[in-house]
Amino acid sequence: MRARFTFPTLPLNPVIRVLALAGMVVMLIGLLTVGLVVGAAVLAVAALVVAIRRWRGGRASRPADPSIIEGEFTVVTPRQRAGLPRPE
Repeated sequence: MRARFTFPTLPLNPVIRVLALAGMVVMLIGLLTVGLVVGAAVLAVAALVVAIRRWRGGRASRPADPSIIEGEFTVVTPRQRAGLPRPE
């Protein structure tokens, strides 16, 4: 089975064909332009946000308490180390 309507057929009249192709080209250029403008706007807003955050100084970090160790640990009771069996 072959899929139908996958590619639009151009009209047989040469004038209408040229107008249809010109319209498609104009639409393609318009979509590319809108995409580039939106992308540039997003980059400009992101750069502005980064600049404002750096200008304001960001968050001041608190000095770390030296008695606190970050992470998850388990307390192991001191006892004789387990080792490998002695060779005979």
